[in-house]
Order: sequence, then structure tokens, then C-alpha cells
Amino acid sequence: MKNHFTITISDVHGSRHFSFKQFVRKFAILVVFFIVLMFAAAALTIWWLNQEIRVIEDKRQQAQTEYQTVLEKSRSAYQNLQKEKRAIQSQLDNKSKQVQFLDQTLQGLEDLIGVQPEEDALVTDRVKLAQLTTLEKQLLLEDLPSGRPVKNFKGVSSSFGWRRHPVKGTREYHSGIDYRGDEKDPVIATASGVVEYAGYHKKSGYGNLVILSHDHGFKTLYGHMSRLKVKTGQVIRQGQEIGFIGSTGLSSGPHLHYEVSFVQRKLNPTAFVQWDLKNYNEIFNEVEGVPWGSLSQIIQGRVQRVEKQLSLRDVN
Repeated sequence: MKNHFTITISDVHGSRHFSFKQFVRKFAILVVFFIVLMFAAAALTIWWLNQEIRVIEDKRQQAQTEYQTVLEKSRSAYQNLQKEKRAIQSQLDNKSKQVQFLDQTLQGLEDLIGVQPEEDALVTDRVKLAQLTTLEKQLLLEDLPSGRPVKNFKGVSSSFGWRRHPVKGTREYHSGIDYRGDEKDPVIATASGVVEYAGYHKKSGYGNLVILSHDHGFKTLYGHMSRLKVKTGQVIRQGQEIGFIGSTGLSSGPHLHYEVSFVQRKLNPTAFVQWDLKNYNEIFNEVEGVPWGSLSQIIQGRVQRVEKQLSLRDVN
């Protein structure tokens, strides 16, 4: 045959003839069948993937719808809570004014009949503290130590109580809190007051030392500072920078030693550091030996005098 090759294979069973054209045809058919099979498999795979994507998209939309529903419910609940909070706060303010009026009336009756109440009693203190308004609380927080004495908080290296001295190696009572920090990190006053001492104090081992005297018998101490920004006798406001963290005196590294005391008695500063408007009442249970009720009465008197002066000015 013209333009054709024939291959003959002979063995014991006989001879077999293969046409080259026939072989090519079969090979082409197999190739086409394989390609069609691949296209079919690819089409089936794409269809399956589209189905999976559609299912995933449906689940995503359903989850998003559920999330939006929950979010709207949470917003509505939050708004309702805010309304209830404002209503309760208004009721508390009214009750506080009523209790304050009743307390003043009771004090007038006691003075009239000659009865002297026990001001230092724990129950009386708690009642007077409950009468404090937001303004009175803010005044007390400004007069007494509250908050951290460092502007950049980097942790506490030593707490209040018994410990092994990092330099001496002996077991001693640590009367303050040591705050970690870097050289020249700012140190701030935790309450308004007057600088009682500012300078290098060699005997105590605190190096560059600042002692602030606050109202009502409270004091705060700041030791081991690298440099001071205040002088003895200077009036300081709460939050004002008084120096920088250092390692002067008997120190193993840069830190601030901070103390709080009331009438020469060292107190654990932790309760004062955590003291703010949100957890205002916790300090009265944690810190004992302080006449909180009498202090609250003094603050109430200050607020009442200011309110009276403002009312008289409005009348004039």
C-alpha cells in the first residue's frame, strides 16, 4: 500500500501484520478519549467546587445575619442599661441628699439633748462614706494619695511586706512598693500637697528622696530617683512631675521606691494605687486605722461651704 508501513511479527503461533496507519488511528482515538475524560473530570470538579462555594457563602451570610441580630440586641440592651443607670444614679443622688439632711437633723437633735455620737465607730464611718457625692469623692481622691506614682508603668519588682533585701541579702520588712523603670522615666505626685523634703538622703539609703505632705495626716515618699524637679516647701498638685526614676542610694538597679503613711504609720500602697471612682469603696475595707468617716465629713463641709457661697453670689 502506498504511503503505508506494514509490520509483520512471526512466532510459533504464526504471523501477525500491523498497519502503521491503523496504529496511529488507535493512538489518536485513545488520546482524544483521554482528553475528553480530563475535560469531563475538570468540569465535574468545577461544578463541585461551585456547589461548595455556594454552601460556604450561604453559611457566611447566615452567620453575618445572626451576628447583626445579636449586635442589634446588644446595642438595645446597652442603651436600656444606660437609661436604667441614669435613673438609678438620679435616685441615688436624691437618696444621698435625703440621708445627708436626716444626718444633719439627727446631729442637731443629739446636740440639743447632749448626746455625743461615737464618730470612730465602723458603722458610722460607713454611713458617712455612703453619703459622698461624686464631687466630694473627687475632692477626697485629690487630697489623698491615689493612682500610680510613675507615668510609664513597667511592672512591680518588689511588693509591700517581708522580703530579702536585694543588696544586703538580709530579711527585712519592705514598707513600700518598688516600680520598675528606666533612667529618666517621670515620677509623678499621687496627691496634691507640699514638699516636706527634697534632696539626697544618705542615712536612709533612698538616695535622691522626695517626701510630700498631704492633707489629713497623709504623706508619700519617693526614693532612689536620678534627678529631682521640686524643692522643699514647694506646693505640688496631683499628677505633677517631681523627678525621674534612678538608682541612687542603696539600690541594685533603676527603680522607684514608693511609700504611703498616715500619722507616722506605714500603709500598704496597693489599695491607694488602685483607688479611683470605679472602685471607690474598696479602700475603706482594705485600709484600717484611718478615720474615713471623719474625713468624709470634712469633705462634705467643704462642699457645703462652696455651695453656700455660690448660692449667696447668685442671690446678690
